[in-house]
Amino acid sequence: MTPKRSTTKRGQRDASQSSTTTSRRRFLLSSGVAGTAAALGGCLGGITGSDDGTLTVGYVLPFSGTYSLLGESIVNGFELFLDQNDGQIAGREVETVQSDTEADTDRGVSVTRQMLVDEGADVLVGPVSSAVAIAMMQTVENEASAIWLNANAGDYRVVKEGCLKYHFRTSFNDWQTSAPLAPWVYDNVADNVVLAYADYAFGQNSKNFFAEAFEEAGGEVVGEVGVPLGSDDYSPYLGEIEDSGADAVFSFFAGSDAVNYVSQFSDFGLDDKMTQTGSGFLLSEDTLPAQGEAALGKYSILHYTPTKQNDRNQEFVENYMSEHDTRPNVYAVQGYDSAQAFNAAVDDVDGTDPDDLADSLSGTEIDSPRGSFQFHPETNDPIQDMDIRQVVESDGEVPVENEVVETLERPEIPTWGCSL
Repeated sequence: MTPKRSTTKRGQRDASQSSTTTSRRRFLLSSGVAGTAAALGGCLGGITGSDDGTLTVGYVLPFSGTYSLLGESIVNGFELFLDQNDGQIAGREVETVQSDTEADTDRGVSVTRQMLVDEGADVLVGPVSSAVAIAMMQTVENEASAIWLNANAGDYRVVKEGCLKYHFRTSFNDWQTSAPLAPWVYDNVADNVVLAYADYAFGQNSKNFFAEAFEEAGGEVVGEVGVPLGSDDYSPYLGEIEDSGADAVFSFFAGSDAVNYVSQFSDFGLDDKMTQTGSGFLLSEDTLPAQGEAALGKYSILHYTPTKQNDRNQEFVENYMSEHDTRPNVYAVQGYDSAQAFNAAVDDVDGTDPDDLADSLSGTEIDSPRGSFQFHPETNDPIQDMDIRQVVESDGEVPVENEVVETLERPEIPTWGCSL
């Protein structure tokens, strides 16, 4: 599939467009691994690029389908940083190249190869889907030619099964967006819960991490209800949730599933019978406008909240709104922090050698709108604060918004056997 070509004031181009000169670094890559180049030649074409010192940023993101808004938000955040720095990273000109992963694993692998081999990307930004991230791991490790700033995919297995030197998560892992909420729910909401989740890997991971932490805190899980992705009618599952007799529910749903689930949960009358808690993607800036009053009073946990009252965040929100006429969501801040991390590393090593960049980023602190965070020196996952939020009425353009109830300061995260 050939993605639609797009251009921006910084010369962003589609990955199907190639420049006319060959950089020395990319030439050496092809000649040094002749067997690999021969194997890839049939599907990737010639190795091209330039040697003018321009940095190449490869967006490995979905730009069509269900996750297109997430991909676009990550790009918006990354390029806001570029706008604020004269289109440069560490004083160097930047070219951005995008190719649609379509949130498909096979497509994600081919796009990754295309960025690393054909485009000679200095950094990969993305993906959104954890399944795509897991599929990408071997290609990133084999090529070893760029650092990878994972701007969303949160499945813990990227660390447990990959443990890659070049992989840095500028987002979160699925333990962070579930387990730290559990003791807070036990202490402040209820001592028993039912689990409701979208029945795929990330939803399963989330409910398992929450359940384990809730039981460790002394609570009881009285049941669980898995719901197929893309369900329109939640009534059978809501009946199971009601029949559990639980005082609270922990839920993981995202996107349109979160809109349907929360809206129907309220219509079903469950708001009067149990307290809704969940991963922050259940009640996020991309779902709240459609959920409206049905979201009121519900709790969630996430690493970024646009209404958070600190100077760094408020400046970021104002700048983002001036560009896009809407508040930034969590995906935008992840893109912005990917640019910050890349800038810090290139500036530190004064170059683009991936080993040097990875060594520089290990343990580095990033001054983020979410609150400062640090890359874990053993896993390269973010060590970060997590916000407990409650949906309240808003005086702004949207009827409801998340308000920070409590901030959990840098919960200690698992390493899953990874020790870089």
